[in-house]
Amino acid sequence: MELLDIQHVAIRTDDLDATNDFYTQVMGMTLADRPNFAFPGSWLQMGETMIHVLAGEAGMDDDGGFTPGSNAVDHLALGAKGFDGFKKTLVDRGMPWRENDIPEFGLWQLFVKDPNGITIELNFLTGSEPDGAVGPESATKEVIRL
Repeated sequence: MELLDIQHVAIRTDDLDATNDFYTQVMGMTLADRPNFAFPGSWLQMGETMIHVLAGEAGMDDDGGFTPGSNAVDHLALGAKGFDGFKKTLVDRGMPWRENDIPEFGLWQLFVKDPNGITIELNFLTGSEPDGAVGPESATKEVIRL
């Protein structure tokens, strides 16, 4: 017996358009073909992994409401390339974010919340970033915080 990979993560939303915009326009995922389920939603592709978005009644809590945030899951961490480009996109869109530099692991990080209040952690291996990449700013500069 062995586990191989995470095939998809399902998230609930009360705003399908804003969620799709965030994951396609900010995160760079693509909309994928989705079966014709009896409820609205979308499938978003990232490499071999997908995010399934549940909207309408399927996006609601058991009591019929919508609770933003991650509930029992704290955050979703994604491997990424192009730290400076992602950071510029977040700044240009006026989205709150925070950054982190972990030099002992050769890792830069960006954190942002999706429209549903789910924290997205983007991890960038510094050795895979393009020549001239700036990365996180010095701790002495003011950084927008989530």
